[in-house]
Amino acid sequence: MVCKKIIYLEHPKKSNKSTRMKKTILLSAVLMFLYSCGKNEKPQNDAEAQYQELLSETQAHLSNNKKPIRKLIFKNLDAIEDSKEMNLQLLSKVASSLKIKYSDIRIAESSSINYDDQTAFFVLTTVSRDKKVLKSQDDEELGNYFQRKYLFVNREDGSIIAEEFDENLGYYDNEAIQFSKSHILKDLVFLDEKTPAIAFYTEASAKSRIVLYTEQKFTLVTLVDNEIRKVLYEYPIRLTNGDSNGSGTFQIETLETGMSFSDQKTNGYFDLIITKNFSYEEAFEDDVENGIEEKSDLKIKKEVEKLKYNGNDYAFHRDDRHRFLE
Repeated sequence: MVCKKIIYLEHPKKSNKSTRMKKTILLSAVLMFLYSCGKNEKPQNDAEAQYQELLSETQAHLSNNKKPIRKLIFKNLDAIEDSKEMNLQLLSKVASSLKIKYSDIRIAESSSINYDDQTAFFVLTTVSRDKKVLKSQDDEELGNYFQRKYLFVNREDGSIIAEEFDENLGYYDNEAIQFSKSHILKDLVFLDEKTPAIAFYTEASAKSRIVLYTEQKFTLVTLVDNEIRKVLYEYPIRLTNGDSNGSGTFQIETLETGMSFSDQKTNGYFDLIITKNFSYEEAFEDDVENGIEEKSDLKIKKEVEKLKYNGNDYAFHRDDRHRFLE
């Protein structure tokens, strides 16, 4: 807090008594102001400073254009804002560059963001016409096959700068596991003071009322020498596992995360800090015949993980251990 010197000019026609009273009031006010300045300059304790490092929205690091770098990627999943950018005119040019029909693009399941003044990024979901038609174990056709593709394109003419299929996100219409559109976050993130990256997540879910499974997978991509580099690939930022009787009895364990860059760097890029919140909920509905009363139970556990850039990506060991479920 900056304390500024305050100067008052006395009106010459006021009496000496009035002047002395004003000086007394002014002196008291100045002393109180200075006291409040010192009071507000308390140092943070270690615990508070560490918390601010993990979850602060901006830090003192400056990029080349002197703007503060946003270190927080998302505090929690409810705070994530998706990009609303989708230039359909540019998308039409991209379809021509890819030599595919515009109608083969599932626009509702595609997303986009501007990477810089000359470049845009797309995650496209398209129908694959040459994929072999498969049948399920029940001899039912699985329907159309949809594939996911990442693209960096020229914003002016739609020409392709870099492209890559993601086979892990391909799926048939009637498969047991389905994938949502890839949701691109509204803001770019910075891996260091000058390298932007695009963040997005995709949700996988089971088409079942009995098996309770959903997973949101998080990816960071950047453009290096006109090639797509996935510096973080499919990190689980939300995961639910459990089962249900299809009614009011269930047990479910949920992982939810927050993600922020640290001030520290490894191999040139900021370290990633992930806060993990595990919760377990168990509920039983009334069963008069078997003497079971309705009840519910909630347990919570918190953890923190740090990921370091190894020169190629933020490598991590996928941890599928349940904290509560057996």
